[in-house]
Amino acid sequence: MKNISTQREKKSRFFFIKIAVSVLLLAYVVWKSGLDSAAGRDSLLHTLSQVNLFWLAFSIAVGVLLTVISSWKWQVLLHSKGIEVSLARLVQFYFIGRFFNMFLPSSMGGDVVRVWELSRHSGEKYEALASVLVERLSGMTTLIFVSTVAVLAHDYQLPILSAGVLFLAVMNLVIFWLILDQRILPLLSRLLGNRFHFAAVLLVKLSRIQDAVREYKDNKMVLAQVFAISCLFYFMAVVNVWGTALAFFPDVRFFSMLLAVPAIMLVMNLPVSVGGIGLMEAAFTFFFPVFGYSAALAISTALLMRFKNILYGIAGGLLHLGRLRAEAGNSGGAAQ
Repeated sequence: MKNISTQREKKSRFFFIKIAVSVLLLAYVVWKSGLDSAAGRDSLLHTLSQVNLFWLAFSIAVGVLLTVISSWKWQVLLHSKGIEVSLARLVQFYFIGRFFNMFLPSSMGGDVVRVWELSRHSGEKYEALASVLVERLSGMTTLIFVSTVAVLAHDYQLPILSAGVLFLAVMNLVIFWLILDQRILPLLSRLLGNRFHFAAVLLVKLSRIQDAVREYKDNKMVLAQVFAISCLFYFMAVVNVWGTALAFFPDVRFFSMLLAVPAIMLVMNLPVSVGGIGLMEAAFTFFFPVFGYSAALAISTALLMRFKNILYGIAGGLLHLGRLRAEAGNSGGAAQ
């Protein structure tokens, strides 16, 4: 009980640290974009008032397409395991996950919901978890690759960016090692399994998840297809940010976004704030001026990106509500 209490205290402390980081990041955004002055606020309001409705609709549509692409990659992974789920159903699960991301303190909360929804649909709990884990890891690996190319293609001279690439690369390698090395769980089982019943049960479940994930590594064709889809996803992510920025400023160069967006997305994946609050805004506000764009454009683009995420989350909430009503109707019909 003491160990559990200590773990809870550590989690609470870490959570409050992330809240503090979010506040500091938002303070940086206010300072960098000049929102602490009347001139800065006027500049932002002027930029927001110039929104182009065509590019606004375009950016919203591209955001939906990104979810479809992610769902397609997820479907490829599931199909390789003989689990057949329609693309429309997986897109629905993705949007429902986005809805729960609006309320949960971590972006991983949406992944937990996706695992839950898929396991209910397919009956394959461990395969569902493995597919979401591999889908996430493949995306992170591709992002590290794309970010490295962007760093090499543009002389940022920003140690924090290189450190971010290195940090995520090391974290990714550690996760791969924990998943692929079959010596770790038996060692933990010998050390803990005989002493703690809950640890023995947990290790058995982790072993089944590890086996389900490891099966993917032998299917080179599927992994190649997943990598190709991930590259398509990040290209369209660049189009997404480019179109969003064009909604406020007509002279945004696509090539500059091709270099800036991987760096922005890399920073956004650092687990240092609550739900990415402040981190996304700070990343846009920091990198847009590197390419000669105003802080007002940066914060306007970030705010529209945040608005779109909320919009997609609301759509997911409506889908979730529709499912609950349908299930309640089916239960009522069965009872009669």
